Amino acid sequence: MNPAPKLSLRVPRGALRLLMLGAALAWLGVLGGCASLNVNAYQVETPHAAPQALLGAQVQLQAAPGDAESPLADTLQSAVLDAMTHAGMVPLLGQPAPYTARYSFRSYVDFEASFPSAWPPPGAPILLPDGSWIYSGYPYWWRGWSWPPPWYERVFEIEIRDAASGALVWRSSSEIGGYDQRIAPVAAQLAKAAFAGFPQGSGRRRVRLPEGAQ
Repeated sequence: MNPAPKLSLRVPRGALRLLMLGAALAWLGVLGGCASLNVNAYQVETPHAAPQALLGAQVQLQAAPGDAESPLADTLQSAVLDAMTHAGMVPLLGQPAPYTARYSFRSYVDFEASFPSAWPPPGAPILLPDGSWIYSGYPYWWRGWSWPPPWYERVFEIEIRDAASGALVWRSSSEIGGYDQRIAPVAAQLAKAAFAGFPQGSGRRRVRLPEGAQ
C-alpha cells in the first residue's frame, strides 16, 4: 500500500507578508475605532459624594504651580471657574473663603496603548529630542513601517479642603484619551466632567458630554 501523500502547509513569502500587512492594518483600525469610541467619553473618579455644605459655598480657587505659570493659565482657570459655578459653588480668586480648591491639568503618553507590542522587551520606543519616535527589534521586513501617533491621556484633578483645618472635603478627577496632546481643546469638558452629578455623584464612572472635541 502506498503511503498517503503529505500535505504541504508552506505559505509563499509574498503571501505571508500580505497577511502580516493585513493584520497590521486591522490593528490600526482597532486603534482608530478606540479613538472614535472615546470621543467626548470621560473617565471620572470621585471617591465620595460632596457634603451639602458645598452647595452655594464660597471656595477660593488655586491653580497648581504648573498651571498658574502655563501660557494657558487663563483658559484653564476659566474652565474650572465655569464648572464650579455650574455645580452650584461660588469660586473666588485671591479672596479668603471657608474652602480652598486646588486644581491641575496634565497630559502624558500612554505607552501601553500607543505601542502594545513593545511589552516585553526589546523595549519601549525612544523619544528623540526633535519629538520623533524610534523603535528597534523587529525582523528586517518591518523596516520602513510606522506606528500610529502616540496615544495621550489628558487629566484634570481637583481637591477641595477646609480652609481652617486643611482637611480634605472632596476630590474628583477626569480623563480622556486621544491622539491629541493638547489640553486647551478639552479643558472645559474635563472640568465639567469631574463635577458630573455634583454633589451626590461618586465612584468611578464614564461621563459623555455632547459638546467639545477630543
